[in-house]
Amino acid sequence: MSETNRTQVSKDSMIVYPGKGRTLLLSILSLAFTAGLIWAAFNRESILEEAQGITSVTAPILPVLVAIGIPFFGLCTVYLVYRFVKPKPSLRIDKDGIDDNASFVGVGKIRWDEIERIGMYSLMGQKMIGIIPKDFEPFLERQSGVKRALLSMNKNKEFPISIPQNASNVPLEAVLEFVEQFIDQEKIG
Repeated sequence: MSETNRTQVSKDSMIVYPGKGRTLLLSILSLAFTAGLIWAAFNRESILEEAQGITSVTAPILPVLVAIGIPFFGLCTVYLVYRFVKPKPSLRIDKDGIDDNASFVGVGKIRWDEIERIGMYSLMGQKMIGIIPKDFEPFLERQSGVKRALLSMNKNKEFPISIPQNASNVPLEAVLEFVEQFIDQEKIG
């Protein structure tokens, strides 16, 4: 299979790329949030003085929002712009397992024998493929730094590993349908 930015499917493998339009839109939104928070940081005093309605509720916690939001949305912007300029597959699905690079906290290779269950769910209106590993600790151990910290927050969730729709240029139902052939072969629950 040649490297392109389009999903590639053969009998034995599927390579899924993120949607270019979604990646661009998310990049712009993330940049807008970062810029808005930077503006709020420099204009905090006037925001506090003129606070009315909902702003009066959020104004006191503005320093916390700025302190958390700028680094978070800044990292998101950098990651999304990088993925837009230099796209790489979000997912590779083959006889060996699923290679998850669908998000900043993608866990990498997930072998079929490491998977307890796979299912579809929705989070805040976005479709997701959720993966429940037999043991989540090895996935954490493979990661480093920020990625490990972010992944550890998923440890007690129903689906600790998630693949979002925005990471795929095809419907997740098609991805899950392709995965089902391996689920049947590997006897995954």
